[in-house]
Amino acid sequence: MRVLFILILLANLGAYALGQGWLGARPEDEGRDTRRFSQELNPGAVTLVPRQAP
Repeated sequence: MRVLFILILLANLGAYALGQGWLGARPEDEGRDTRRFSQELNPGAVTLVPRQAP
C-alpha cells in the first residue's frame, strides 16, 4: 500500500512539473509564437465598434 501511494505521488508530481513547464515547453504553449505579440507595430490603429441591431 505504501508503494502504491509513493507511485501515485510521483506520478502527480511529474504531471505537475510538466504542466508548469519545468520539463520543457508547456503542452498548452505548443505551437504558440509569443514573439509575435511583442512585434505588433501599431496596436492603437485597431478599433472595435458595436454591431448595429437589425
